[in-house]
Amino acid sequence: MLGGREYRAYQRQGDTFRIVCEEPCPIEETYVFARYAGFLAVKEDLIAVVGVDVAPRMLPVDIHLAGDSLCGPKGGASGSSFMNQTGLEPGPGSNVCLWELEASRAKPPEVARPLTVENALARANQVLVAHEYSHIVLFLRQELSHEWLVRAISYRVGGQASSLCDDINQQFAPTAWELCQRNGLDYAQLAEGLRKVDALWSADGGSVALHAGVPLATSVYQYRRILDGLAGSDTLAACIAGGELRPNQCGDAFRFTPTARTVSMYEGWVRWELPAGALTQEVQVEPGTWRSGMVVPAQWNPFMFAHNYAFEPASGVFKQPVRLTLAYDPRLLPEGGAESSLTLYWKAEDAPAQAVAGAVVDTEANTVSGFVSKLGRYIVAPR
Repeated sequence: MLGGREYRAYQRQGDTFRIVCEEPCPIEETYVFARYAGFLAVKEDLIAVVGVDVAPRMLPVDIHLAGDSLCGPKGGASGSSFMNQTGLEPGPGSNVCLWELEASRAKPPEVARPLTVENALARANQVLVAHEYSHIVLFLRQELSHEWLVRAISYRVGGQASSLCDDINQQFAPTAWELCQRNGLDYAQLAEGLRKVDALWSADGGSVALHAGVPLATSVYQYRRILDGLAGSDTLAACIAGGELRPNQCGDAFRFTPTARTVSMYEGWVRWELPAGALTQEVQVEPGTWRSGMVVPAQWNPFMFAHNYAFEPASGVFKQPVRLTLAYDPRLLPEGGAESSLTLYWKAEDAPAQAVAGAVVDTEANTVSGFVSKLGRYIVAPR
């Protein structure tokens, strides 16, 4: 029984996954057995590329071949993955939805893929299941189940890519491609990076509270710093250039000193103009979570969360005013949203956001600037 419905389950002893089919099962067993064998044949290769397998709380991984009471009808997505939930805690178990029965009945201009043994076994046809399974590998361990990462992994498993620098990754997993081009990272480093993420998470070294009853998830910034170590260089530019992650999600750090200087962070998205004497000693400024924001009209939420930076330690206070400039992306403005309405806010942990007095918006440079007296969370949002 799954979700109160009767299901048939197919699983070889010791495997992390099973194929499930709601009764009455509309798919012939010959195809189910072949589909199981098709994924099993690439499973070891998949784990070699990923570096780790699914977290125990996410087992078993139920693979659904048709729309059912858990996956629902096929929509615009080719596949989907999600975890089970028990009260406030994740698991036990997780799900991969492939909608292969529906895909076999596709009408033009879509190309139908018949439910044949040949199709079930073909390595090229394991890309989607490898993609969705890889999402589940990231569940719990990482705060984001990165689309760029699971795409790159699935292309390697399916035989479409041998390097992160390959064209298919440039087109469909640009962050992976940028990491290869700019930092020399490749599949071996991705696997080692995720092993290090797992070790950090397992040792309660994560920093993001997403679920009850499990260790804190590692942040994107923590993952990026792991990749920095493997590359021997800063991966921030690649993280941003891929266009799949926002600058504030990538995270950036800098050591502020008492000397007068202008500090550029986040590849130019943030600028601090520190006068002499603003600090009496060095301060290591680290990124806080991008997940905490302020109350804005609903249509402004995507813009606000994209232009929301936390600079820690939040208790850091300047001895004299410091000019802070945050750049914004006008493409993220909601329909009807006016750039002239933008201003700069400072927000304490458990208090309403406060507008920075005298903040100025430059609609030509796409920046908002103001003089501030402390570190902490700063947000660009409408008045």
